[in-house]
Amino acid sequence: MPDPTHAPIPVSNHPPHIPVGAPPDSARAPNQKPPSLARQAWNLARSLADFVADGCKTVTPEQYQARLEICDGCDHRRNNRCMKFGCRLSLKAQGRAFKCPEAKWPAVECD
Repeated sequence: MPDPTHAPIPVSNHPPHIPVGAPPDSARAPNQKPPSLARQAWNLARSLADFVADGCKTVTPEQYQARLEICDGCDHRRNNRCMKFGCRLSLKAQGRAFKCPEAKWPAVECD
């Protein structure tokens, strides 16, 4: 059951804010392709199992924004997607149990 102490974070299909000076998406690992659909399905299943095991807890809006800001400077980011694992960033950045495949997100303290 979702944590009632945290309000849901609005999800958008639009890419997170791109900071001034960040390379355009076309310049970020232009030849990098997302993982195969089978690998993406496995990554999703594993992440969802971790999320459920953690009680479906979400991060605070501040933690969510900090995660997206970290992704903004990553070479694996293309629009709203991480090309390393195929993740949709606006969704993955919300779950407390979800991790960056490059270990760039800070650890979230448990309640």
